[in-house]
Amino acid sequence: MAESDWPKKDNRRFLHVVYRVGDLERAIKFYTESLGFKLLRQRDVPAEKYTNAFVGFGHETSYFAIELTYTLVVLTCMV
Repeated sequence: MAESDWPKKDNRRFLHVVYRVGDLERAIKFYTESLGFKLLRQRDVPAEKYTNAFVGFGHETSYFAIELTYTLVVLTCMV
């Protein structure tokens, strides 16, 4: 197989990407209302102090998704 043929035969794909957000509801509203994404699922994990939501154009078995993560505890760092 020639080196230039591998993209045509490669069936790997990105599943999702994670973005940390400061306001989860505002981020969901932006992705759904402005960009046309659908809210796929949302979960709150109080024991680990975070909430996340997955948005995309369809089910994750066929479509790429964006994971929006809001962390309840903000860590500061010195720059």
